[in-house]
Amino acid sequence: MKKITLLMCILMLPVSVQADWKESLSTGWNSVKNTSSKVYTDLIEDDAEIEGLSTLSAARQKSIITWDKMEDRFADIIEVKEDKSVAPESAFFKKNKAGYQEDIDDLLGDIYAILNDDIVKEASNSITQIDSKMLDLQAKASQQKSKSVILIGEERQDALQKQQEYENDIEVYQQNRQKMIEAVQARLDDFGTELSFEQVEALLVRVNADDILAMTTVFPVISEIASSFAKITAASGEDLNNAKKYYSMYVVLLELQLYIQERYIGDLKYKYLPRIDELQSKQNSLINSTQQAQRNASSKHKVSYSLNLKSQNTTLQAIKLYKVSMQQDLNKMSKAHALLMQDYTLAVNTLNTVTMSSQVSSLITDSNQLFDRIMALQAPELVPFNNIQMQKEFSALTEQIK
Repeated sequence: MKKITLLMCILMLPVSVQADWKESLSTGWNSVKNTSSKVYTDLIEDDAEIEGLSTLSAARQKSIITWDKMEDRFADIIEVKEDKSVAPESAFFKKNKAGYQEDIDDLLGDIYAILNDDIVKEASNSITQIDSKMLDLQAKASQQKSKSVILIGEERQDALQKQQEYENDIEVYQQNRQKMIEAVQARLDDFGTELSFEQVEALLVRVNADDILAMTTVFPVISEIASSFAKITAASGEDLNNAKKYYSMYVVLLELQLYIQERYIGDLKYKYLPRIDELQSKQNSLINSTQQAQRNASSKHKVSYSLNLKSQNTTLQAIKLYKVSMQQDLNKMSKAHALLMQDYTLAVNTLNTVTMSSQVSSLITDSNQLFDRIMALQAPELVPFNNIQMQKEFSALTEQIK
């Protein structure tokens, strides 16, 4: 898959703008590496002293805790951009522009991982493990139930007792699963996303659940950092160098969002949707062969084939719903990406033309309001399952898509 890269975004700009972009990023960066951490730390420590870290929003806490690690990546990205600006388009014995872009994407991926919320990630992983264990226990309980039908005496009682033990374990796992879902629900609420228990449950069985959860927690942190940059530039008076330095980092934040969106769009286009199409094709073939067999079957077997067809059509319905859901996600994310790309292009141009730090501060603040619109566009349609069977079908399909 050829991912849309930020290199293409910059190449689409006028030549003079590209040159100014490179100059703006390289000029004074060594200075900002030494001073930005102190300025940012002073700003966030003021917040912490006034309110106390534990009273801040989850996104604000994350921006404070992870700042040092992120700043290092910002510096690395700028340095790689400088190397990339003088690299050839293609080369046999040294790194070309595409190679440096891969390095930039890796660094953006590092920042994405740093900002990803551990609590949500661990709870989601726990739910996946619980679901897997419950399926195993359900199979074992069913096996013991089948055995009890043909056994007698103590052997039958032993099988029934084992069946009950498995079912008791399933109940315990189910209770733990509910607690994990509630933990994810509460954590998303901390990041400003309110979902019902049923919506969270519907989200967690989707194949792209991890990506959606990550974006739901990462984008608010990016918004918080951008707000801090706006405060810093506003407080710097007419210090244009400082304003440009922080606006350069703000542009990198926009690149991070574009990177996250492009990665998600790529997965939907080239991984999930093709896999769903493949499953739908196989299911249609199975239904056709079952219908053919039913037509040729004796009256004794036609009822069994009808039951099979009912189950197969339920699975087909789930596949179609899954595809509609994935397509909706793709359409929403594509719109959000186009909206953000417009803001990114403007940000690059502004970086090259800004004359007052107060103007930079206002632009960051105005652009930051765009994040809410982007989050709303990216939000998936989380329709709770109307029956247990459909939820099971979605869970099974998720494993097949993976």
